[in-house]
Amino acid sequence: MAELSLLWPDGRRTPTWSIAAETIRDLELEAVVQSMSSHSAYREAVRDVVLHLCQDGETIRYRQIVLTDLEAQPALAAGLKALLPLLDELTRFTFRNIGQGNQLQEVVARARELELLVESVQQLQEAFAGVSTPLQSAGLIALRERVSDLAGDQQFQEMVEELPTLLEALRSHASVTIGVNLDDHLRPEAAVLLSVNEKRFSDNSLLDRLLGKDAGEGKGIAPLHRPPVISDVTRPTASGRPQRLDPLMVPLFKDLAKVLQKVSEPVAQELKKYVQINGRFLADLRPEIIFYIQALDLVQELQTVGMHLTYPKILPAAKRVCRVTAAYNLQLVMQKLRAQKGPAQPVVSNDIVFDADGRIAILTGPNRGGKTTYMQSIGLVQVLAQIGMPVPGEAAEISPVDAIYTHYPVEERLELGTGRFGDEARRIRAIFEKVTGSSLVLLNESLATTSMGEGIYLAGDIVRALRQIGLRAVFTTHMHELATAAQEINADTPGESAVFSLVASRPDETLQPDQGYSYRIRPGPPLGRSYAEHIAAQYGISDQQLQALIDTRFSTGKKASDQ
Repeated sequence: MAELSLLWPDGRRTPTWSIAAETIRDLELEAVVQSMSSHSAYREAVRDVVLHLCQDGETIRYRQIVLTDLEAQPALAAGLKALLPLLDELTRFTFRNIGQGNQLQEVVARARELELLVESVQQLQEAFAGVSTPLQSAGLIALRERVSDLAGDQQFQEMVEELPTLLEALRSHASVTIGVNLDDHLRPEAAVLLSVNEKRFSDNSLLDRLLGKDAGEGKGIAPLHRPPVISDVTRPTASGRPQRLDPLMVPLFKDLAKVLQKVSEPVAQELKKYVQINGRFLADLRPEIIFYIQALDLVQELQTVGMHLTYPKILPAAKRVCRVTAAYNLQLVMQKLRAQKGPAQPVVSNDIVFDADGRIAILTGPNRGGKTTYMQSIGLVQVLAQIGMPVPGEAAEISPVDAIYTHYPVEERLELGTGRFGDEARRIRAIFEKVTGSSLVLLNESLATTSMGEGIYLAGDIVRALRQIGLRAVFTTHMHELATAAQEINADTPGESAVFSLVASRPDETLQPDQGYSYRIRPGPPLGRSYAEHIAAQYGISDQQLQALIDTRFSTGKKASDQ
């Protein structure tokens, strides 16, 4: 029987790439994991999917259809979500590799495992019964069939009928009665197990009294004296400190274990009939179900506040394409949602286009004009697409990448003894030692720590190397000369990835100089001086503004001094 998986077609794991720590930090992927994880206990399952990029188009589409089905079938999604607490407990049993022996704890654990399995199967049957339209997902269809086959199995049905009786046989023993003989000085000298009872004692237990519980609180009876000739026996506690036991109790515990062992033996023999039945396949699905439920919650949260999401068409990796209409930065939206706990504030969207006409973008623009936000949105779109989720935008078609490499400014690492520029150079070299034509490279203000002349020269070499490799890349920079040289680089450097210029927040687009930035990203040559004029006007230091200030101040001062 093929392995059942909701993440991998036919249970076959296809190649993935573990996202590097630097890229996780630069794209703020841990924040994405946090946004998707409604429960801390589920965070690791979400993280395991988000931080491992799937490179296989078939696998990505397989996941898309699972999530699409769950969107279309709210009753099924709700049923899977309600199933998670059962799977949480079931996992603890199945992953212990519990044997099939007669040991009391093994018997109890095995009985509980089977009980959880029955409850899970019944709950899944109910969830699938609520499906209103035919399922499209091969994974969910396979799960439904597996559950149906198990529920229809004769041995499973016999177990369902017999299990309540077996559980009752185990759970009907709730207390024991102990007899204690006292000597002439009212000291305990012998104890014997009198009976095993079906009901619990309502008052403090004998064991508590023997251990002295509540003695200092004026409740119950005083602790019984122990013969001084007998050394103490200890047992560990949750605090790690040993707790003294009356040595008379030790034989009683042994006797009790023997009694309960005999009680469990008939149950153990009956359970052995169902040795082939286990809930491991459901326990194995737990992290996958967690991922889909958490992903669905995030999708629905975004849709509720009017944010567009689209399942991208997955193109062959060889095409090296990423086209998204009206893309927005997921992380920015989630920050706003968490901050205001209400409808999302307007978020600027931009198209993303990387194809045969241009795969290496030189992005220029003013500080805080949206360059880094736009570049981060490209990385997040790629990650979401390759884990099988919808991407932020109205329409999309994307080729998988084999890796995402980022180069963002970091604090100077003095221990390296190389200085800032040396560290930058080292990290850039490390990227070129690993990239392929199917990679995505995001360079944010790289080489900004060196002089303008040296920076332009070195940046030009880097862009030429990227073009020769043929990958997709974004280089955000204040070096307008680099963007101006795009066509020259295309002309004198062989390669399939054309270099092109993008401009952030064009000042002449829609806003007046004093209205801030538009955060729109558009193709076009760098604006150079016009940026400086626009920025100066925003801060009140344009030539015209300064001249007016001087005229006002000094003309006023002159009039005052003349009087």
